[in-house]
Amino acid sequence: MVAALVSMMIAAASPACIITDSAARDSLRFGGHPAKAWTGVPAKPVLDTPDKRLFRTVLREGVAKGPNFAGHMTVVQWGCGTSCVAWAAVDARTGRVTKLPGADYMDTNRVGGMLHGVNFERGSRVIVLAGAPREDQARAGVYRYLWTGDGFRLLSFVPREKVCEPFEAP
Repeated sequence: MVAALVSMMIAAASPACIITDSAARDSLRFGGHPAKAWTGVPAKPVLDTPDKRLFRTVLREGVAKGPNFAGHMTVVQWGCGTSCVAWAAVDARTGRVTKLPGADYMDTNRVGGMLHGVNFERGSRVIVLAGAPREDQARAGVYRYLWTGDGFRLLSFVPREKVCEPFEAP
């Protein structure tokens, strides 16, 4: 109950926004970076750090569903509090778990609409994050990253103010 009240007070203190349809369409460009679909039995996630071991159950359950990103990767998502999503990408061939430093969890509380949280397609190496990385509202916006095979490279960033229409809850 207290957590819900705190969340409502935080949400009321800062304006929410709805990402416009045109901004969402522009951000959700997955073409140009195709990925070949991989078939096979997914490897178990390599849990080689305390942080990865902490989330072993959700990582194992996510990997069991098979690749959903970049042909052979599995993006696994889990909740990390009110309007927060944490995520990691697991290579289905090797089990290697990759977390994006500085953006391994997103506050999505003040960003909504068509584009929200972690967005990806199996046939593309592009992943789109919408929200505030590590709950840092000064960095809130839409991030497009490219999976390079070794990690993520930032393709573009649009600040929240440039993609959102202000929204005030009734």
